[in-house]
Amino acid sequence: MAPLFLKQNTPTNPEIHFMRKHLLILAALVPMIMTPAMADETKGGSISVVGMGIVEMAPDMAIVSAGVQSRSETAQAALAANNASMKALFDELEKAGIEKKDIQTANFNINPEIVYPKTNKQAPQIVGYIVNNQVSVNIRKLENVGSVLTALVDAGSNNMSGLQFDVSNKTELLAQARKAAIADARQKAQLYATELGVKIKRLTSLSESGGYRPQPMMMRAAKMEMMSADVPVAEGSMQISISVNTSWELAN
Repeated sequence: MAPLFLKQNTPTNPEIHFMRKHLLILAALVPMIMTPAMADETKGGSISVVGMGIVEMAPDMAIVSAGVQSRSETAQAALAANNASMKALFDELEKAGIEKKDIQTANFNINPEIVYPKTNKQAPQIVGYIVNNQVSVNIRKLENVGSVLTALVDAGSNNMSGLQFDVSNKTELLAQARKAAIADARQKAQLYATELGVKIKRLTSLSESGGYRPQPMMMRAAKMEMMSADVPVAEGSMQISISVNTSWELAN
């Protein structure tokens, strides 16, 4: 009988090549897996602070909402009366030196005037119509604000509200507020870092928010003389405020 030879499960050359290839890939992946953990150990954390920049300014213009409300038994008659009063109002604004670009219609509506009975036995009745036409007026010379308000009333305006002050060109003021906000945020972050015994490495994020904070308007006179003289007004002062949310990376 011929001798029996048992075949050993010895890897062939292709199998050895396959195993070596996977070992090389695994060896290459190990440093990559360990890198984030090692990187975390070198980080010094971060600080998030809010910086605030405030710039005070004197307003150089005023904005007022003025208009005429008219009532009549018919919508046509109410509209005709309102149109006549608004024409007189526009003429008065032109005499006061207000340019057309500084006058803009803000609201116009016609509504029925309804009387509701005390009992349900009778139906509501329309007894007239109300027309309201409102414009927004930019007054670019503050010394004329009082006289313009008086002229509007004399022209027939019986619906005025929302007098406020503003600055016509805020570009440079906003830039100043932004610089002050960034400086404030940097100073705060540096203070925290010094107290913690670490150093600021770099700024990692910044977002901005801001707005206007006008001071309340005060009247120069405690009593108005029924429009016999110019309306007393005081422009006061205003503020532009910008806040920035910042995050700073720290180094050990």
